[in-house]
Amino acid sequence: MKECFSKILRPHSLGANLVGTLVVILVATLAVNKNGFSQAPSATKSDVPPDVAPQTTPPVAPAVTTTPTESVTTPTVPQPRRVHLIVDRKTEAGGTVVYEDENRITIERDGKKLDFKKDDIIDAIQLIDLKQPSMAVLYRRDGSSIQVQLVADDFDEVRYMLGTTVRTMPRSEVYRVGLIRSFEDSYEAFKKSIDPKDAVRRLGFCDWLVSEKKYALARTELVALVADTKLPEAVTLLNRVEAQLGLMNSKNSKKKDKVERDPSTQENATTTRSLPTRILTEDEVNLIRVYEIDFNNPPRIIIDPADARTFFDDFASSPRIPPDAPSRNALVLGDPMKIVRLAFELKARDFYSKIRVVGDPETMSLFRRNVHDLWLIPNCATSRCHGGTDAGKFFLTNENHAEARVRYTNLLNLLMGNSKDIPLVDFTDPNRSILIQYALPREEAATPHPAVKGWRPVFGRKLNQEKLANTLSWIRSMYQPRPVYPIEYQPPDLRTPVPGTPADAGEPTR
Repeated sequence: MKECFSKILRPHSLGANLVGTLVVILVATLAVNKNGFSQAPSATKSDVPPDVAPQTTPPVAPAVTTTPTESVTTPTVPQPRRVHLIVDRKTEAGGTVVYEDENRITIERDGKKLDFKKDDIIDAIQLIDLKQPSMAVLYRRDGSSIQVQLVADDFDEVRYMLGTTVRTMPRSEVYRVGLIRSFEDSYEAFKKSIDPKDAVRRLGFCDWLVSEKKYALARTELVALVADTKLPEAVTLLNRVEAQLGLMNSKNSKKKDKVERDPSTQENATTTRSLPTRILTEDEVNLIRVYEIDFNNPPRIIIDPADARTFFDDFASSPRIPPDAPSRNALVLGDPMKIVRLAFELKARDFYSKIRVVGDPETMSLFRRNVHDLWLIPNCATSRCHGGTDAGKFFLTNENHAEARVRYTNLLNLLMGNSKDIPLVDFTDPNRSILIQYALPREEAATPHPAVKGWRPVFGRKLNQEKLANTLSWIRSMYQPRPVYPIEYQPPDLRTPVPGTPADAGEPTR
């Protein structure tokens, strides 16, 4: 059995031998249950091109197995899950698992049941259940892989979007599909899987953070690892990280000093203004995430038990709050989403800030990977466009744009902005959105982008239809009616600093 798996499962290397080995261990920890059957994997940045932002991966329900007793193994019925079984080179079967124990697995499809010995199976691939199209990596049987917008992972075929067209690939050509995992989710999963006493895996974790250029996080982990173990490799890596952070700080200081010493900058100091610096705080980002929680596909939620009990006490008069301590304790120890539902039902807005959301809700992930990181920042946030002093009344922060605080700030600038009394994002008619219209070729737009030197369309009938479809999908995925975030924030307006600049027109410029 192990020999079979070694032929099938080929881990993706991060480059360094040590990191590759440790990532294999992580993948094995997260993707293979104790019966040896792999679950649908989640791709990380190492699985996709480096210029593509990954997506948040919903948790995959693990296979339900049994624990042997002294003399009897009691089978259990797992939660319904769809699998594709590879029995041998000529025999494959797909179906819903209706029975499973340590030795056997039974699947059912179209009323027909098939029973297999696990020792006779090469692999059992769990299929992905989707509530809406999601970005994924499709692993072909020839060893290649492509990034797609997954529509359905079915028994006989995989369906995915190419532009606005749904394409299919037969199961005979597909080995498995892995949803793309965001850095935040990868970070949480990797860290959670590590035993604090396992110095080698902790070092691999730090090396992975360095490969992701998360130097500040890597430094924090390495300082703790060196303090605990004095591992020479950890000391060496910490020195590298410290040097990298020092180099980054030095470049920032030189850039700032150059600006301050530049005579032309001093001469124009009275006629130019500095760029806006207000970005959302971490608490404000969290609050937006709370308002955007999808109850059908929730992110990871953390609620402090003390905060939960205070919430129960504050709303003790409501019939929806259990009156007895045992029932309240059961809520505290159970699924935190039940408490979130209660808070929403009771409109306990003062409690929302106590709900900690780990990672982006699905609709925020769609914004990040399909709009913000994919085309909004590269196309519209340059210093001579909406990222500079000529931004007009629509400004995008482009410095550290991969950080959640910056991304959510830019989101608010979009959601709160308008042009010619048309919302930048029109939820009643997404195609009418200025965000869409100004990114179309002028001849295709109902509201064309102003004639500004250097402007280029982002999508249209003959250009990047997939980007257009994905942007519209994000707009439609947002809650309706739209909530009002209880955040004190005013989008920056750079229309009036310097007479004679393009910003005077009162329109976004490039």
